[in-house]
Amino acid sequence: IEAVQAIVAARCTACHAAKPTFDGITEAPKGVILESAQQIRRFAAQINQQSVRAEAMPPGNITEITPEERATLG
Repeated sequence: IEAVQAIVAARCTACHAAKPTFDGITEAPKGVILESAQQIRRFAAQINQQSVRAEAMPPGNITEITPEERATLG
């Protein structure tokens, strides 16, 4: 889980946080907050679907998640 947490922290939590830091994002999209291991586990199926399979997240790959990172998340 540590590797997954590091990827999520680097690539996802600018938007998916209780207090997002990404410009223009004032609340976590769809209420998905990914700041703890428990939250990551809770949303694991959605992370797998949206970030690994569909590659829809992050939108336009704005945070430059790598194929290797997507594989780790999967």
